[in-house]
Amino acid sequence: MVATRLIFIEGLPGSGKSTTAEYVASELRRHDVVHHLFRETEPGHPLNVGGELHPTGSTSGARMFAAYTITSFIEESAVRWDAFLGEAQLTEHVYVLDSYPFQNSVRILFQMDVDPTTLASYLSQVYKMVAKLSPALIYLDPGDPARAFRAITQRRGPAWTDYIVGQLTTCPRGLARGLHGVNGAIAAFENYKELLDQLVAHFPFPRLILTDCYRNWGLCYAMIRDFLGWVGPHTSSEG
Repeated sequence: MVATRLIFIEGLPGSGKSTTAEYVASELRRHDVVHHLFRETEPGHPLNVGGELHPTGSTSGARMFAAYTITSFIEESAVRWDAFLGEAQLTEHVYVLDSYPFQNSVRILFQMDVDPTTLASYLSQVYKMVAKLSPALIYLDPGDPARAFRAITQRRGPAWTDYIVGQLTTCPRGLARGLHGVNGAIAAFENYKELLDQLVAHFPFPRLILTDCYRNWGLCYAMIRDFLGWVGPHTSSEG
């Protein structure tokens, strides 16, 4: 059993993070564990740098990229983590964070074209801070990123496809590399997936890697229960 008060739910955009976060929260509730789920697009999210400027949901991030440098993003993120953890240590809650520690922070820095040394330093700082809550990571790996991108866009339709293409091609990194259209977005998706796999491999706390959950959510949920030490029949379904 993993003894943790901080459960990270991670993966590529569209990989099933929100579905998984909701499932984990439902299991905590079923076991009478006091908890708090922070969804990726939670209004007033305590960790999302820039507040309403933060590129989640349908927010493009253009205003954030105009207002923030990599340094100012990292500085604000550290302040937000410190405040969040200070509050968390005053409670007995188990916190479930959808899209942290990577999607809502590293992904933005990736789009801002952060260099590897700066990114490594930032994550080292975050890991030292969150260690107080003995975090655990659940990572949804969809496999081949190009195939995953096409599957996600097919499921979510043209509006979401236009949004994610714009996200990945009109950000500072995309503009610097001359990325355009769906092919440019897929290239960025592949690069981000490579980075994400490296970060997960070096995550310094307990982690569970799940593959192809869209093919078998029941199996993935069973593996989550085993990872976190829960027992009992599976009752949830894909959301």
